Amino acid sequence: MAELVVSSDGVETQHVHLIKDRTTLGRRHHNDVALSDLSVSGMHCVFERGDSGAIWLMDVGSTNGTYVNGERIQRRQLEDQDVVTVGIYSIRFLLQPPVAVAGQTSPMRLEALGAPGRAGAQKASLRVLEGVAQGRDVPLVKTVTTFGKPGDAVVAVYHRRHGYFVALVEAGEQPALHNGQPVGTDAAPLADQDVLELGDSRLLFILG
Repeated sequence: MAELVVSSDGVETQHVHLIKDRTTLGRRHHNDVALSDLSVSGMHCVFERGDSGAIWLMDVGSTNGTYVNGERIQRRQLEDQDVVTVGIYSIRFLLQPPVAVAGQTSPMRLEALGAPGRAGAQKASLRVLEGVAQGRDVPLVKTVTTFGKPGDAVVAVYHRRHGYFVALVEAGEQPALHNGQPVGTDAAPLADQDVLELGDSRLLFILG
């Protein structure tokens, strides 16, 4: 099933499964995906499912345009991991839910760390210390939660049996930092009160 992961200032705000044949996105509240910022038109773009099951994205006369991987489009078939930009929002298109992808590609690196149990089944969240969403707490309720936006680094926070981990997914113009050190592609354990920096955003990891 296709999914949209909506982010603002590097913080995920919505996860939308494309279960309908036609999914509308815009600022007006009646849209399937409602984004309140004024950079988004009342009716901005539409995701449509073709006969073959492919997902097509169409701009519907928006003021600021619809972009896929940095290129302005009118109509385009989406591919896995495409990044759609609508106003201030970054929307990652996934053909499979992130948990399934992570289950195929990530556990070996995480288990290889052999890190002691720091978190286990404890709940955790990220608090935005600096950025557009300053003061917001983002619960880490999924097995994998990604943070970042086009032009900046993108990182993933993983919840595993041994605790929480962070790893680099996509490099940007500025490095993602974990307690002042660059985040690498090998997952590193997160501890309570650790700080992540992504572009202009600073996030505080809170355990429990």
